[in-house]
Amino acid sequence: MKKILVVDDSKTIRLMMEAGLSKEGYEVITAIDGEDGLIKAFTENPNLIVLDVMMPKLNGFQVCRKIKRDERTLHIPVLILTAQDQKEEILEGFNAGADEYLCKPFKFDELLRQVKTLLKLYGGD
Repeated sequence: MKKILVVDDSKTIRLMMEAGLSKEGYEVITAIDGEDGLIKAFTENPNLIVLDVMMPKLNGFQVCRKIKRDERTLHIPVLILTAQDQKEEILEGFNAGADEYLCKPFKFDELLRQVKTLLKLYGGD
């Protein structure tokens, strides 16, 4: 079973993602902010990380940079999921090391397609 870490300060988003991804057969771990997400990325060894940007303690771009610069986690694909849809923010996400970028509001089937694609590309599915 593939493990997905969902990092979002919105309880609603975390619960929705956990329910939807679990139904698709994934093990889902959640984190409530950037700092919690970074700790879980290092300790849980997920196959994929879905990462919000606007969060307390560390924002998603900061977390993504730290994940992609650490030998323990640089191989893990990161999908940025955020309401920030301006060209500059999207570019910042990719410059931070994100593998994909999806804007909120989003359709779950689009998220699922990107999850499956990233897992396939990175040997996780």
